[in-house]
Amino acid sequence: MSVLAVDLLNPSPAAEARKHKLKMLVPAPRSFFMDVKCPGCFTITTVFSHAQTVVICQGCTTVLCQPTGGKARLTEGCSFRRK
Repeated sequence: MSVLAVDLLNPSPAAEARKHKLKMLVPAPRSFFMDVKCPGCFTITTVFSHAQTVVICQGCTTVLCQPTGGKARLTEGCSFRRK
């Protein structure tokens, strides 16, 4: 009988980060909500990280982020913080 060289109950954080979201020891989503600050009028809008529609600022109608195949791409100059 052979012994495994890897501890399956205590994986390293680097090994967990490389795994698929459903194959991790504790399955968790990789998406999140974030507050995006408009560079023009400095209003804060809540945006989903994987938004599938164009998000526009309510104050000045500036495009805040555009959808891609996965995560939404923030417009140049927009700052964000994760909720």
